[in-house]
Amino acid sequence: MNEFDDMVDAEALSPEAAARLQRVHELLLEVGPPPDLPPALEHPVDPADAQVIDFPLLPPRRWAAAAIAAAALALVALGGGYLLGHSHAKTAAFATQRVVSMQGQGSLAVLRIGRHDTAGNWPMELLVSGLPTQANPQSYYELWLTRNGKPVVPCGSFRVNSQNTTVHLSVPYTFSRFDGWVVTAQPAHYASIGPVVLRT
Repeated sequence: MNEFDDMVDAEALSPEAAARLQRVHELLLEVGPPPDLPPALEHPVDPADAQVIDFPLLPPRRWAAAAIAAAALALVALGGGYLLGHSHAKTAAFATQRVVSMQGQGSLAVLRIGRHDTAGNWPMELLVSGLPTQANPQSYYELWLTRNGKPVVPCGSFRVNSQNTTVHLSVPYTFSRFDGWVVTAQPAHYASIGPVVLRT
């Protein structure tokens, strides 16, 4: 049994999800530890109280796998962004208040929700892995808040062009009015809500 087997209960996952988590684990080992903390961040200000959003939609055994996937995706995105030359300050400036993990058929996502501004807008960063690229240039994906598990309000559109995609969004909604999140695939010229490809 290796280190990955010790951390993940692969029997609780589909073979595809287990393989994806194994690949993310290998990528983390390749990237190595994150860079040292910049001096400007050694004494950060005290964060505001976080808003807790509870989405009890996964069985207990799946929460462990989802938490590992969320942490792995966040670390891969952070490490990849660093290797590509993104600014440390830009990543650190995003004060995360809540992390939400999402799963789909062969795909994973992590939604980081930041601190709202004085106008009530919530900045968000969505890290997506495994969604297929859109063949049609007018096709896209849409992030939604759900009520009773159904998408009711849109939170932003995006496209993917690689295995891992990071999208920055902002919404003015009160999250306590909703019970989860989904991502839908929106084909070109499709006026209705498309099929769900990721959900909390």
